[in-house]
Amino acid sequence: MLTVLRTIHLLSAAVWVGGTAALVFCGVPAIRKLDGEARALALRTLGRRWRPLGWGAMGVSILSGLWLTDLHGGFASQALDTDFDRTLIVKSAAVVVLCVGAAIHDFVLGPRLQRELRVGDPQAPTTRRRLVLIGWLTFALTIAVPVLGVVALGTVD
Repeated sequence: MLTVLRTIHLLSAAVWVGGTAALVFCGVPAIRKLDGEARALALRTLGRRWRPLGWGAMGVSILSGLWLTDLHGGFASQALDTDFDRTLIVKSAAVVVLCVGAAIHDFVLGPRLQRELRVGDPQAPTTRRRLVLIGWLTFALTIAVPVLGVVALGTVD
């Protein structure tokens, strides 16, 4: 059972991290070459297609990670006693910040920017800068989370 759970955890993380990296380094730069409504439509379409897969993979990864943590005694009262446990706590905090940032990016700032661009709102450049900043922050955390997983495992070897 443990091997199956670890496999699910790693595969879902691979979809989440790999898909996000492909979006950041391939999808968005290609779309930036478009202008006006074509650009907005392409970004909106890409976001809507990626969102269920990305959020789904992230959810599976989080749930399987919580299950693995429980199996390893991570929720026991002495959970702060080892480097493994402390690293998992840092990883968990990073996941929480990542989820909040991704939600703000996907469900607040993204739709707001689309509306502002549609009506020619002068706030659009400010919203775009915030969206990009949150996007890079969440991408950095998306990379940091699996690295913290490797660090945690390195403490038990």
